[in-house]
Amino acid sequence: MIDAGVSKVAGDDKEMSDNARDHRSHQAPVLVTGAAGYIGSIVVRRLLDRGYRVRVLDRLMYGDDAIRNILNHPRIEMVVADFRDRAVVTRAVRGVGAVIHLGAIVGDAACALNDDLTISTNFEGTRIIAAACKEAGVRRMVFGSTCSVYGASDEMLDERSALNPVSLYANTKIAAERALLALRDDAFSPVIMRFATAYGHSYRPRFDLAVNVMTAKAVAEGQITIHGGDQWRPFVHVDDIARALILALEAPIEKVAGQTFNVGSQEQNHKLREVGEIIQALVPHAAVIINDLIVDKRNYYVHFDKIVSVLGFRAEHTLAGSVLEMKNALDSGVVLDYRDRRYNNHQYLCQMQNDLTRETNRPPVVRMAMVTPMTQFMVAASGD
Repeated sequence: MIDAGVSKVAGDDKEMSDNARDHRSHQAPVLVTGAAGYIGSIVVRRLLDRGYRVRVLDRLMYGDDAIRNILNHPRIEMVVADFRDRAVVTRAVRGVGAVIHLGAIVGDAACALNDDLTISTNFEGTRIIAAACKEAGVRRMVFGSTCSVYGASDEMLDERSALNPVSLYANTKIAAERALLALRDDAFSPVIMRFATAYGHSYRPRFDLAVNVMTAKAVAEGQITIHGGDQWRPFVHVDDIARALILALEAPIEKVAGQTFNVGSQEQNHKLREVGEIIQALVPHAAVIINDLIVDKRNYYVHFDKIVSVLGFRAEHTLAGSVLEMKNALDSGVVLDYRDRRYNNHQYLCQMQNDLTRETNRPPVVRMAMVTPMTQFMVAASGD
């Protein structure tokens, strides 16, 4: 369970002196966007446990369940607002020491629901935050990106490799990365963190991620279906992502300014069929079915040497350990029904869109109307 992961933070914190903790408590706060999300809800707790003051900026699209029990913490400040609002962001960055930007529409399916919303959130919203940071003199901005930017490739990939995105989600992240790096100067130092495919339990559970949903299906239904199976994919536990973000936050600025880091571990590059085999070994009653008729195009084997050598990052969690973690969450009733829309970005946003349509008595947006601008954006983002 994630509580075990968070207890490790307390263990790490014991290594710091009381003076160090006290110093951090008096520093300017760290602004975290998307703090009520899958990754952000762990990052905020890690920051608090390390003595930081934290300012949260989140529109609470998925509710506040993930952070509700820490909102009364004396070192947390909550701003419920949309980071696409320039005036809101200008106020939110005032007086902060650094920004960790995690807010986004996440996942290929969720992003495909509404191209305009995805572009305005993932790309334009990121530019708004960066511009506000520059204006306010906030030097360090740590940005949550994705290894999905590598898309489909048969090469072994590192941070210098060509990008080959196959989705709007990946393209918006590429465009945001480029916008941040274009703004870099002596007073503004963005740090790009490209996450491997996340897995593991969090304060905001997600069951639209490969390892999590495959484990849930194995436990609840006794069957896992894998589309293709020979695709390579890098994996990383959500708690390890949070640790990596704080390493980027705390590293000497000269080591990370304008740098891009893949976040994951060499040992956790797996073919999807291998993931199925790991799960089946721990949930023996589950059958693994390979469907070759529908194949996920994404295929990338990623190197993580840079984050190890520069930041000293090492993944602490394993796929097998997370499978047991998720199995325990399901068996114990911590997660009552993994099919709940709250645990699936695409399904939850679909429901929100349908509810809005009913409330306004307007027909749903016809996606064909957005094909042209979306296609133009993807071409622009993918260009050299």
